[in-house]
Amino acid sequence: MRTVLLVGLGLGLLLTPGCTPISYKPSLSLGESPTTVKCRVQIETFKDESPTADRGSKVAGTSATEPGTLAGDLAVEVTNAVLTDFSTNQVFESIQKRMDDPDLIMRGTIRRFYGHAGPNAIMWATIPVDIIWFFGVPIQSDEGAVDLEISFQRRDGSSVASYSGHSQFSAWYTIYTNPLLGIPTRLNKAFDQAVIQIRQQITADAEKLRHSARPQT
Repeated sequence: MRTVLLVGLGLGLLLTPGCTPISYKPSLSLGESPTTVKCRVQIETFKDESPTADRGSKVAGTSATEPGTLAGDLAVEVTNAVLTDFSTNQVFESIQKRMDDPDLIMRGTIRRFYGHAGPNAIMWATIPVDIIWFFGVPIQSDEGAVDLEISFQRRDGSSVASYSGHSQFSAWYTIYTNPLLGIPTRLNKAFDQAVIQIRQQITADAEKLRHSARPQT
C-alpha cells in the first residue's frame, strides 16, 4: 500500500506541472550597442525554417513554441523582438518595417528556436522502482536552442553581408524542481546570446555596412 501511494505521489508531482499552462513570448534583454551603424534599415519578417519537431512537446512535458503556448506566430514575434532591440539600443541609425529609400534591407532566417522540458527516459525506465526518485535521481530534463541568420541586401537586391548566432541549453533535474515553468526564461536567455553574437558581428562591420549601403555600379 505504501509503495502504491509513493507511485501515485511521484507521478502526481511530475504530471501535474505538465498540465499547468504556460505562455511564451520571444523577447530580448540586451544593453545599448557600443556602436551605431550609420544606416537606415528596413527589416522584413523573418522566415521560419525550423523543424516541425521543434514545436512538439515531450509526453507530460511542454514546448515553448507549441500551439497554445507561443503567444503568436514565431517568425513575427522574433522579428518584432529583434526590431525592438535594434531600435531601442541604437544598433542602427534607424530601423523600421517600412521606410522610404532605405540604405539596406535586413532579412532573417530562423534555423532553430525551441525549448522543451519534461520527464526524461530515466523516469520512464524507473517507474517500477520509483521510490528512487525521492533520493535525487534526475528524472526530468530540459533542452533548447536558438539558431538565427541575418542578412543585408542593397535596394537593388545585391548581397552585402550575412551574420549568424546560435546558443543552446540543457540540464537535468530531480523530482523537487519543476523545469517546465522555467522554459520561457531559459529560451529567452538563449535568444539573447544568439542575437548578441549577431550584434557584435554587425558593429564590427559598421564601416563595411555604411560604405556598402548603395547599389553596385
